[in-house]
Amino acid sequence: MSTRTSSVPFDAGEKSRQLIENGFCILNDILDENVIRRTRDISMKSVLGLSGEQLANAKAAGSLINSDDEPGLAQCVGNPRAVSALEAMGFGDVKFWKAVIISKPPHGPRLYWHQDCMMWDDPRAYGDYSPMIFLMYYLDNTTRENGCLRLLPGSHREWHELHGMGMAHGPDVSRAEDMSDPRFGTFPGEIDVPMKAGDLVVGDARLFHSTHGNDSDNHRTVITIWFHPLFGGLQEQTQSWIHHQFHDRHGGWPAQALESLGTLIPDYPGRVEPMKANRQPDRGRLHR
Repeated sequence: MSTRTSSVPFDAGEKSRQLIENGFCILNDILDENVIRRTRDISMKSVLGLSGEQLANAKAAGSLINSDDEPGLAQCVGNPRAVSALEAMGFGDVKFWKAVIISKPPHGPRLYWHQDCMMWDDPRAYGDYSPMIFLMYYLDNTTRENGCLRLLPGSHREWHELHGMGMAHGPDVSRAEDMSDPRFGTFPGEIDVPMKAGDLVVGDARLFHSTHGNDSDNHRTVITIWFHPLFGGLQEQTQSWIHHQFHDRHGGWPAQALESLGTLIPDYPGRVEPMKANRQPDRGRLHR
């Protein structure tokens, strides 16, 4: 699938190749400073409102606040620079599912390794163009010291031993009660991805990712946005799930927030029942 000619300030073909082959790419200076500031304020207000139990249940991540009740995130989600970049890379016709505020507190532990694809029953899950991608906007400069992203390039298309170690976000690892669990460990081929606030990581949901612990005295916050590119080419069951998920979660957002999303709002007019989420790939089909 070819990329379109575009005025984006990067080589769209090369970024597309990186996303398809490695499972991620980085786009610089994608989020405006004013939006960063507003999004940071919204995020920290939500994080500081969490109960002790909520924080304990998500200790490894820091926080996992869904966008359902956070319409203030709409400007970040609907960032036209990011939408144009995806279009130029050949990942257009993209639809929004949800965003998550993930803020690792000072001296918070590592995040566990996991992959987030829930559409392993859709044929696209075994091809070049994933049915699900993430956009990560770090609202603070990140380094190894304050908990930057860790990735296993290529793990989106090949079986890895981590596939057999349990599903993402289970209570056993979310509470970080046993840091000797191998899902918190170090694996051959992993890389660190330090980021500058306003830059964007575009990643394949099938890719194994985690973070270092935050050894600093400040929060480290990221907004993770879940998108579904090439929506019209997904199975109808998948389209139906995305449609219903979005409207159930965000249908009550104010009109202005919904307008900020524009074409990102999924619209499936059919009558096919939504898919059942499946987080586990078929080992026999997971190879390049």
